[in-house]
Amino acid sequence: MRLVPVKTFEPKAEVILRGVPASAGIAIGRAFVFFENKPVVEQQQLSAAEIPREIERLREALQKAKDEVMLDQNIALEQAGEAAAQIFEVHHLILNDPEFFGRVEGEIRGQACNADFAFHELMQNYVSQLLKQGGFFSHRDTDFQDVEHRVLRHLQGDRGAHLSKLASGAIVVTEDLAPSLAVLLDRHKIRGFATDFGGINSHGVIIARSNGLPAVLGLQEITKRCTTGDRVIIDGDEGVILLNPDENTLNWYQKKQVKQLEARSRLGYLRDLPARTRDGRDIELAANLEFADEVKLVRENGAQGVGLFRTEYLYLDKVEAPSEELQFETYYRIAQEMKPHPVIIRTMDLGGDKVPACVKSGPEPNPFLGWRAIRICLDQPELFKDQLRAILRANVLGNIKILLPMIAGVDELDKALALIEQAKRELTKAKKPFEPNTEIGVMIEVPSAAIMADLIAERVDFLSIGTNDLAQYAMAADRGNGRVAHLLMGFQPAVLRLIQQVITAAHRRGVWVGVCGEMAADQLATLLLVGMEIDELSVNPIDVPKIKKIIRDISFDEAKELADQVLEFSTSKEIHDYVKPFMRHKFKDMLA
Repeated sequence: MRLVPVKTFEPKAEVILRGVPASAGIAIGRAFVFFENKPVVEQQQLSAAEIPREIERLREALQKAKDEVMLDQNIALEQAGEAAAQIFEVHHLILNDPEFFGRVEGEIRGQACNADFAFHELMQNYVSQLLKQGGFFSHRDTDFQDVEHRVLRHLQGDRGAHLSKLASGAIVVTEDLAPSLAVLLDRHKIRGFATDFGGINSHGVIIARSNGLPAVLGLQEITKRCTTGDRVIIDGDEGVILLNPDENTLNWYQKKQVKQLEARSRLGYLRDLPARTRDGRDIELAANLEFADEVKLVRENGAQGVGLFRTEYLYLDKVEAPSEELQFETYYRIAQEMKPHPVIIRTMDLGGDKVPACVKSGPEPNPFLGWRAIRICLDQPELFKDQLRAILRANVLGNIKILLPMIAGVDELDKALALIEQAKRELTKAKKPFEPNTEIGVMIEVPSAAIMADLIAERVDFLSIGTNDLAQYAMAADRGNGRVAHLLMGFQPAVLRLIQQVITAAHRRGVWVGVCGEMAADQLATLLLVGMEIDELSVNPIDVPKIKKIIRDISFDEAKELADQVLEFSTSKEIHDYVKPFMRHKFKDMLA
């Protein structure tokens, strides 16, 4: 008898990968590589006898893909509400297109080829035609790719890494954090994210951050270096991923994680306390709201209101715009649940990567610098006034404010204000109750608006600085592009000076100023913004306690001294190297 040597498997060596820190915290778990086995499509010639079975195989795969999308949509509905579930409407639209799949069956018969090849080839042309139509189908590349992968995986007998296979304690490893994946987040199973690509302020990342899930992006090859089941540590504070850590590394990070969790749990007592500095300066601390269903989180975390409700998610993936009545009911419910605290409703910030069917838009070479937000509203006033009337009516409770996005200058603002007055007259004529003195604010996210902040402030009740867009426009760096993410990280002196300029200009005219971008939730930025005399901060609900803790443990005088010093620096590295040690010394438990 010949003896066969028994194979032994060496444990995998520890690997350290560095990327972009996108969502803070420590996560330890097992890798779940999403779409790790991308379908490989090759043409195969079939005999006449094989064609009927091949068509049947296509129909079976199509039905499985439909069932899978329905399952994902139900998960999204449960996890994040109706608006999030609407992301999957485009999937249904394609999977239920009888004309397209009739052509696929015709291709199988005519070319005597395998179903996956016929589907793949026709899908490429189908997607190209839809993208050329613009409007509803603009910027849906990720959704189209998702549909194609689902059908091909089922055709090839592999469900792949579908989320229904998630085990508890999963670290999701994927190329990019698409919105259709982000809305399926289940905090009972998913502990964090690691991606090859992606920008720190992309929509998917914002959703992950709002759920308190650590994330590191821009790792370039994490999907190639990692396999499902590998042990993974995410350090979302430093932007580090450790694959297959040894026992010493694992123990060290487990202790760090425990310290962070203990620090967070100790913040529960702050829920009903004001965000007030030691020397008595009050900062209004509010929360950003993605979906109406998240109001409970806002209250649970002790926010003093909603500083930004992103209404565009009422419009996305809908063929028809939401009616005035539907919008009224949504806004009224939020205002009622938050009363007496304020609710700032941003009018639809559509365009860019958010183009619904109700907006007649064609392809643009650079959509983020094109027709979006207030520009769409001014060009389609009836669509805009539907929303304005709904907001004005919902404010009969008296705690809603209107926020106008992407205002570039006084001309645009004056036109928007004129439409608000027109909406009021229409409500008066229709004898519908509304609040005529609803406060109006402007988002400062375009550098030209920051420069003109003094004149803009004369016309409105408040300003809210959107640091995400302000930074990307000031630094000429796409916030969804991982290659230029370094330009949006830390504290860019130019961006800080613009923020200070806006605050100073507004205060001279007796107008209060808030920050509703991601900078507001950056623990290192809190002290700076307080020292720059900001009046309000609006952050993800889960970030409210830690920001409140920082505000309550500092004096305005020391914050002012720090901010004055920082504004003298000329590079982001100088600022970071000055602020981080100061904050780590002062808040050892929170920034360990």
